Amino acid sequence: MERFRTGMFSRLARTVRRLSRDRLFFFGLAVVLVMVFIAVFAPWLTPYADQGYGYAASPPPTCPGVATEVNGLCPPSLAHPFGTEELGRDLMVRVFFGVRTSVTIGFYVVVVATLIGLAVGLTAAFFGGWVDETLMRITDIFQSFPHVVLALVIVAIIGPSFYGVFIALGVVWWPTFARLARGKALVVKNQNFVLAAKAGGVGNGSIIVRHILPNSIAPLVVQMALDMGFAILAEAGLSFLGLGVRPPSADLGVMIFESRFYLTTAWWFALFPGIFLFLLVLSFNLIGDRVTQYLDPRQSGLR
Repeated sequence: MERFRTGMFSRLARTVRRLSRDRLFFFGLAVVLVMVFIAVFAPWLTPYADQGYGYAASPPPTCPGVATEVNGLCPPSLAHPFGTEELGRDLMVRVFFGVRTSVTIGFYVVVVATLIGLAVGLTAAFFGGWVDETLMRITDIFQSFPHVVLALVIVAIIGPSFYGVFIALGVVWWPTFARLARGKALVVKNQNFVLAAKAGGVGNGSIIVRHILPNSIAPLVVQMALDMGFAILAEAGLSFLGLGVRPPSADLGVMIFESRFYLTTAWWFALFPGIFLFLLVLSFNLIGDRVTQYLDPRQSGLR
């Protein structure tokens, strides 16, 4: 077991050294940290925090000489750096709270998917036989449907809401994690330290939790970073279709949906939510992609 762990830590140390020289990784990490900061401290980053929760602008914004004022839309200014949206609310605070919603739901989705995938994958790999066959066929059934399509069906059944979105996406997102966990566990369970634990009479649950799980988690962490971006994009897509987070809660997908009527008269309404959604997805994908490249032995000769 010591030799197995030494090799794992050695690969991890090499990966950290390589990532420390990777500009794309640091760009993605910096953007993610900024977005997390915004998500956590959104209520304190603007004087219009009440509008982030959906309250109306009071008093209504004024933008003299601008024709769109009648719709509550004012272009970017010192008072409203991102402008205002159709109800006169400050767009910057709405975007910040939308980032909060997207990051929170994305995190919940990958956590739920990882927990389900771990349970299914480790159980299938450890017990094998009909247990493995049954669980993997169930996994195949879930994988046969596109994530968003199946999530649409689930949300339509349980109703669109904050909790409905992350439950629906988490339920349909786990098959990838299950297959990753199973593949890694199949390798680990044949290591000498696992076989010695079995021979020593250690219980199955203890072997899975103490020996197989810690040595199978690394690829799932990388997959979590990759799937955060896709989960955020899927959540925005559901909200755009009206089956996600409901107004007046701030959400990037909802704001992009609402802005479609003002693309030619209020360019800022669609631009800023779109930029933040793009940066969120890009940054998580960069982190996951770079870590995957350096952890993959087939890529070791590229750097």
